[in-house]
Amino acid sequence: MANASLVAAVIINFKTPDLIRRAATSFRTFYPTVQLLLIDNGSHDESADVLRELRHQSPGHTSVIMNKENRHHGPAMDQALRHEQTPYVLFLDSDCEVLRGGLLEGMMDLAERNPACYAIGKQIWMNRRGFDVHDGSTAHPYIRPICMLVRRQMYLSLPPFQRHGAPCLKNMLHAARNRMTLVDFPVEEYIVHKGRGTAARHGYRLGWRGKLNFVMNRLGL
Repeated sequence: MANASLVAAVIINFKTPDLIRRAATSFRTFYPTVQLLLIDNGSHDESADVLRELRHQSPGHTSVIMNKENRHHGPAMDQALRHEQTPYVLFLDSDCEVLRGGLLEGMMDLAERNPACYAIGKQIWMNRRGFDVHDGSTAHPYIRPICMLVRRQMYLSLPPFQRHGAPCLKNMLHAARNRMTLVDFPVEEYIVHKGRGTAARHGYRLGWRGKLNFVMNRLGL
């Protein structure tokens, strides 16, 4: 069992009450005493009732933040890291389901053995605009925040997560420059990620900046 005093888990919701219920319930199956923060990004639907229900099921270990408007995923992650006080914060996407225990234990063991470790999860490679690429001279390592453990004090020394298709990219580029390490972890052995649960239903809502970034990437700029 993971040391519950060292870590808090966070799930962020935007208009997917069915998904966050499944994600939170599956997490609680294996980690009943780990502090769980549920953040709603201004859904204005039945999500509020679902989050209150989840808090009622485990009132001593569950807290809820109801944002009045959609802050978007990256800024809500930043909100969570400034709200919680534990050394580590685990982010779990609302369209994930935890299948077995050992997830937190494995991640925290790696982090505790490596003081330079900043973030742990599924590592991929991205270009500077936040699009997936193969490992190469212009590629940057990136931990997907679908299931990611972050060392909170290190995060607070870096640029915040952003409203972006790859919300952690700028943050992780600065982490690498400061010799903070990103550690690959086989999250797929512990969770199933349904994939783009919120985005498939409601889009990324990145506005003109997101469209411009997509075009510039297609042009190779």
